[in-house]
Amino acid sequence: MKKICLFLAVVIFAGLLFAACGGKNENDTKNTSPPEAQNVNNDSPDSNDTEEKPTEKLMPDVPDDKDFDSYEFVILGNSTDYNPYWYSKDIYVEDQTGDTIEDAVYYRNRAIEEKFNIEIMGILKGNQYNEAKKSINSGDNSYDMFTVPLQGATAMLAQDGSLMDLKKVPYIDLDKPWWDQRANEQLSIGHKLMFTISDLLIIDKDALFIFLFNKDVIQDQNLDDPYKLVREGKWTIDKMWDMAKDMSKDIDGDGKMTDVDSYRMLTAGHTIHGNIVGSGHFVITKDKDDMPVLNITDPMILASYDKWLTMISDRNNTWVAQDWDSKHDDIWMYQLEVLSERRGLWLYAGMDRVTTLRTFDFNFGILPNPKFDETQTDYYNHVHAWCTTAISIPVTSDPERTGMILEALTAESYYTLRPAYYEVSLKTKFLRDDESEEMLDLIFNTRCYDLGHVYNWGGVFDMFSQLPLRKNNDFVSSYEKILPKIEKDMEKAIQNFLEND
Repeated sequence: MKKICLFLAVVIFAGLLFAACGGKNENDTKNTSPPEAQNVNNDSPDSNDTEEKPTEKLMPDVPDDKDFDSYEFVILGNSTDYNPYWYSKDIYVEDQTGDTIEDAVYYRNRAIEEKFNIEIMGILKGNQYNEAKKSINSGDNSYDMFTVPLQGATAMLAQDGSLMDLKKVPYIDLDKPWWDQRANEQLSIGHKLMFTISDLLIIDKDALFIFLFNKDVIQDQNLDDPYKLVREGKWTIDKMWDMAKDMSKDIDGDGKMTDVDSYRMLTAGHTIHGNIVGSGHFVITKDKDDMPVLNITDPMILASYDKWLTMISDRNNTWVAQDWDSKHDDIWMYQLEVLSERRGLWLYAGMDRVTTLRTFDFNFGILPNPKFDETQTDYYNHVHAWCTTAISIPVTSDPERTGMILEALTAESYYTLRPAYYEVSLKTKFLRDDESEEMLDLIFNTRCYDLGHVYNWGGVFDMFSQLPLRKNNDFVSSYEKILPKIEKDMEKAIQNFLEND
């Protein structure tokens, strides 16, 4: 009876997803799920939409008759003590709540629990690294799997030999569509993949940084259609800045620009690294052996940083959240108020803001990070490594059992959590025009990860995020000061990876 009830519950939930998506016919060719990560031609950002889709459900290659005798499968994640916005809401839910995402997590977990006779438990902590190390050092196998911050806990655990190479874990098939192929490629070192991203999570999707804009301002000022600019490959940094040239105004007339005035762009100091990645050049690249290479002196990085730092340091035209943090209880919510009140045209922020904007009554749209210039081939959109978590397995875990359960959970997420997040929550509930759906497909197609951000060797990411707050445009002298430490930290990390084979 329990199996029948669970089956009916999953069928009902799948029906709700179908209904919420408009009851699309099976023969529809439009791709309404996040496309697989790959470069997208500028002239055809929705080039994957007409690909022929599989007619049968793709199943994970795991046993159908494995019984783990009520084993408790425990996942370590983020609590709200880590951050009230960036906590793990995608790994464990006690019961149905009526919320689309929470119910998708609930039904996904119940399906895998029933399949393997296990109980899935999420333990959320604020200091995940200390918690993980305590468990690993004691050898008590308290946790089967980690979904902890990519920059910070995950990166530190990878460097100190605490994680398994996912490429060697039984049953995990990283080529399957429920694994992020760009993450698999960009997050590996020496052909080892100690952590990655998959459809098991939604926090990485929320941590994908985008440009939000006020469509009412576009209409009021008769500005160019930004969606058309993206399609034509003309959505560039200079075009973005020039379109907003008439936005900055001293609204209250006090003779200075404050948080109540109007600005060209709204942003935050710690997001500039994502803007620079938008040029398609990463701070850390990799050589033919898949080993990290410092790329900070790349002329395109220098040129991109100079453009963005000049704009962000111009506080008469750019509203930076940290400048006003002490004045507001929730600076991030206030930032959305500024956008909604037509006191800003552009806002660079995480995809999670789209969900928050459902409570605001104004027309907004979403765009990818602009190109450096029109000669750039593709758009690139940065997943913020501090905000997102990643999937990893501690060396104390049972690789066969964990690999089997993780692969099954991730595959199930592909058919439950993924559409609940992407189709129902984003496209159906929160977006307010068809063009934003098109942009969403493009943005997910061009998401990327920079190892310089992930590992923060020598404080390189800290340098990127602090200079805008100091209004310091001397990028070269700043990185030259920390260059010896960057190189030392990289060398040590590489040695650790080589030794932990």
